[in-house]
Amino acid sequence: MDSDSQVNKIKRHEMWRAQYRARRYMEHLADDELRQRAKDIFLNLLVLEKNVKIGLLQMNSEGQQWMILCTHILEEFSMRFGPYPAGFADGFMQDLQIPYGPLAKRATEAVIARGTVLGNYLVKYGKAKYLKAAFESGSLRVAPASSYSDPSLHPAIHDKEMEFTIQPPGEFHIKVFDPENGRVKGKLQPIGNKITISIQSDYYVYCLSSLFAPRLFLDFNQADACLLITKPQDFLERIINEFERVAPGCVTHDEPVHYFDPLSTLYDEVDIYFCKHFRYAYQKEYRIVWLPIEHRNKLEFFNLTLGSLEDVSELITV
Repeated sequence: MDSDSQVNKIKRHEMWRAQYRARRYMEHLADDELRQRAKDIFLNLLVLEKNVKIGLLQMNSEGQQWMILCTHILEEFSMRFGPYPAGFADGFMQDLQIPYGPLAKRATEAVIARGTVLGNYLVKYGKAKYLKAAFESGSLRVAPASSYSDPSLHPAIHDKEMEFTIQPPGEFHIKVFDPENGRVKGKLQPIGNKITISIQSDYYVYCLSSLFAPRLFLDFNQADACLLITKPQDFLERIINEFERVAPGCVTHDEPVHYFDPLSTLYDEVDIYFCKHFRYAYQKEYRIVWLPIEHRNKLEFFNLTLGSLEDVSELITV
């Protein structure tokens, strides 16, 4: 690296720290909330490289945004606890779910062997025994959103799909509307600057990814296979049509998931069905949701059979 590049990097690093000091948007976080945010950001910076080593995202626009957030975290730690490693000495990062293990080499080799996937595609990661059945006969299981709150699930999957909490800095208020005339009748200030937007009715969801990468095999319950869906539109039409045929009475939507930072998200930006905490952003999720017309407290898993998917996908095992 030449000296000019080193100077530019130092200046950029210092600029990001100065920007944070000018707007200290994490000051209101409790220490445990700050530590969790540090883990969330660091996990999004990690990649499993072709040499089966853990690396960092390329410094393109996406990688730089995560690096800026990481630098802001380091500056808040420094302002709160003192110079590094103060604040990190208690080892809170030790339980970080780093995407590595015995499966890493096999997953990397499988992705390299397949080669670059051109055009649009979707990926379903999972266990080979289930995905083989999906590939050959189109046997799929659709999950209720409530099932993802199961604490036994891997941290990469476990989530509260029926609520989203925002925690913007500074004081903010929520407008309260009169149900009779629709006019604003007052304001409420949330306790602790947290507000949770939630829905009461359960719904069905089928989750995929738009990223074919070694790391995701490890994150999704140590998946040893994936369905690489090379004709996503055909696949989506089949699963949506079949669901509507066997289980009418739902409204269907499908689109990419939108990832939000709870510290910079506004109340009216939250769409529960396609909104997730930015800790999951690296997963690049695409989902289909089916919303029951009538309120349902709790739904059960639902099995579909689409017929062979060999014409729209490839089965890749690792």
